[in-house]
Amino acid sequence: MILLKNGKIYDGKGDILEGADILIENGKIKNIAKSIEAKKDMEIFDVEEKVIMPGFIDSLNVWGCKGPGWEDDDLSEHSNPVTPQLDVMYSFDHDSMLFQRVFEYGVTSAGITPSTSNVLGGHAAVFKTYGQHPYEMLVKKQVGMVSSVTKTIKKVYGSRNESPMTKMGAIALLKEALIKAQEYKDKDEKEYDPKSEALQKVIKRKLPLLINCSTKAEMDAVELALKDFPVDIVFTGAFGVHDNLGQIFKDNFSIILGDLTAAISYENSKVDFEAVKKMINKKVDVAISSCGDYTASGKESLLWNAILYYKYGLDENEVIKMITSIPAKILGVDDRVGSIEVGKDADIVIWSDNPIKTYNAQIEATFIDGKNILNSRRENTCWS
Repeated sequence: MILLKNGKIYDGKGDILEGADILIENGKIKNIAKSIEAKKDMEIFDVEEKVIMPGFIDSLNVWGCKGPGWEDDDLSEHSNPVTPQLDVMYSFDHDSMLFQRVFEYGVTSAGITPSTSNVLGGHAAVFKTYGQHPYEMLVKKQVGMVSSVTKTIKKVYGSRNESPMTKMGAIALLKEALIKAQEYKDKDEKEYDPKSEALQKVIKRKLPLLINCSTKAEMDAVELALKDFPVDIVFTGAFGVHDNLGQIFKDNFSIILGDLTAAISYENSKVDFEAVKKMINKKVDVAISSCGDYTASGKESLLWNAILYYKYGLDENEVIKMITSIPAKILGVDDRVGSIEVGKDADIVIWSDNPIKTYNAQIEATFIDGKNILNSRRENTCWS
């Protein structure tokens, strides 16, 4: 057992506990209270004057699927713009994830996604950022269906003079696939269609549609196009978030904001931070990611994005929720990760100070499933 004594705990849901203890047993959080009795068989961490946070969750990234230099790409299946039957689980390489050591900046889980350069790209999954085998690191498979209507699609297929060459073409293909899926589910005797089969959970609202939109016009077009479909929408990228977003969906949607730090993107410089705050005040679930259309991010990028949102006026506790409990909720893994609560996985980070408010904050321990892996030696991997 492990006992963290007398820390300042940010639980990931907005509450702060001063001078509290956390008891960890068998990889789970067993108790949270003041003055938990220390016993001989416990490993004790004195965390007085330290800040304790849940492990961060990067809502969407491609860590573990692209190696150093991003030369190896198992995510971009460009044989067809509509490939909902694909599953990112079979692209994930735990050696590549271990090589990147993103837990050194507090990230303990990540939503791993296929490329956003298809209209429908396939299923995303959530993995821990440390482990000995992909199956061990898997938190949950098929957490969402990845879709996109951005210019990245137009670049891929337009260069071949194939559809979709326009936003109109992308949305037409998306609607066609959803209509086919609806008709397919109503047939008593049907010929197997892997694409329509893969979309059944989406049209039954068992999986969200994670639809990548960079601009206001793209987000508005998606609302108009999908208003009559029985799907749960998560806008990803979402740099064009604006005051009237949700006028059609009636706030029944979520947002995963894209990477503000990507130097090769220009859409990310146009974010309306006041509109983001208004979405939060309207109780829309808003999360942060550090991945965009163009590349994977560095291991520090999620924290940098969180700091920028704090810098531009968001409350520190809201920002912490945007990288912990809210992405866990959107991705359907909040029963295991995203907050410091009894019964959940012991994915916990000890900081010297609040990393959202000061660059001087240093990580002193990172627990994943109750194991402090911050100072673990580099595993032998194919990338070493």
